[in-house]
Amino acid sequence: MRSKLIICFILVLMAGSGCLRNPVTNRREAKLISEPAERRIGEETRVRLIEEYGELKEPVLAEYVSALGKKIAVVSDRPRLDYVFTVLDTDMVNAFAAPGGFIFVTRGLLEEVESEAELASVLGHEIGHVCAWHSINMIEKQMGYGTLAALGAIVSGFQLGPEAMVMVAQTADLFTNLYLMGYSREYELEADRVGTRYMLSAGYDPEAALMFFARLKKLEKQEGLDKWESFFRSHPHTEDRVEQVRRYMERMNVSQRPLTEGQTLYQEMKGRLPRIPSEEKGRFAGSKFAHPGLGIQLEIPSTWKWDPKNQRSLAAFRESDGESWGELRRRRMDTPGMTAEEFAEKIARERQWTMLKGREMLYPAGYGYLGQFYGAGIMGGIYHYRAFFLIRDDVGYVLTCAAPPEKIADYLIPFEQILRSFQLK
Repeated sequence: MRSKLIICFILVLMAGSGCLRNPVTNRREAKLISEPAERRIGEETRVRLIEEYGELKEPVLAEYVSALGKKIAVVSDRPRLDYVFTVLDTDMVNAFAAPGGFIFVTRGLLEEVESEAELASVLGHEIGHVCAWHSINMIEKQMGYGTLAALGAIVSGFQLGPEAMVMVAQTADLFTNLYLMGYSREYELEADRVGTRYMLSAGYDPEAALMFFARLKKLEKQEGLDKWESFFRSHPHTEDRVEQVRRYMERMNVSQRPLTEGQTLYQEMKGRLPRIPSEEKGRFAGSKFAHPGLGIQLEIPSTWKWDPKNQRSLAAFRESDGESWGELRRRRMDTPGMTAEEFAEKIARERQWTMLKGREMLYPAGYGYLGQFYGAGIMGGIYHYRAFFLIRDDVGYVLTCAAPPEKIADYLIPFEQILRSFQLK
């Protein structure tokens, strides 16, 4: 009976939200999350991503990216949406779209792009995700019936009460854990198709997209370019993308149109990107990690290895032949005067961890809070977490070690060695 009631409630929500036509496919779909709610989820996601990566503080470059993005958005299938374009301050090479028209490109991606048309192809692709409701569909797919039922407060008119705001925050947390995993191959290729159409409508040469793909293909064959891993993981195979864009260009007779490449202007804008000296970047040497610019040192046991593919972290590590792993993250504090214990509680809420116990602790890195938690991992599975939280000069540091609950006793000594090796000058 309870299951039937839940199903009936969901059907009512679907009826209330309506079977709407997808702006890209023109197919009727049941959209459980209203546009105002979608917008709020995107705003919350933006706050979290800026906390995690930081926003590049270069106003001329930021305005250039925003103006280019809006030039493409105005010819998209959702032109009235108020798009927001943000450059994240990270070496990671990626671009992604959050619900409600929030588009992100990284400093690392801007370094690799060579022309305005190439950047237009990237932005068109991400705008395509927004227009086709891909992020909303992904969120709805990940949520169970019970969680979808809780979305009733959002779907039915979006009241900004406590329940609705908690739901928005939880949904934003879910999306920030999902975006690097990427969309389905079908969604990615659809975003390529509509993105190519958008950039062409905005007057940019799709041939630039092929040039960008050609560089990607070359980089895929090279070794040691770990900073590209997240981009390759969250986008389809380069060969598929090239073939699809070529077919589209043939149908549209692109060669007969006057189109822009914009290489000179883009190179001028690219010159505004900060050049970070190599001595200020993190370095791995055997079992040791050092970041002179931030005054950080960290060491892992000799039987463990660094995980350079995890680019959401300053340093990530994993047991060579086991299931245990960990990471060191750094984030700007949005609440002045927050204590390390309050910081731990905030992180636990965001990641939906259950706190087991905790205490204030003095480690070589400084005086902070040591907590033990229980919860799901980003890529699935349940873990027991042992994490140290430290705040220094309005910047928070989280050093996390994780292991399956049934094996946590085997890792207490190596976890403690890692925590005590952390130094912050």
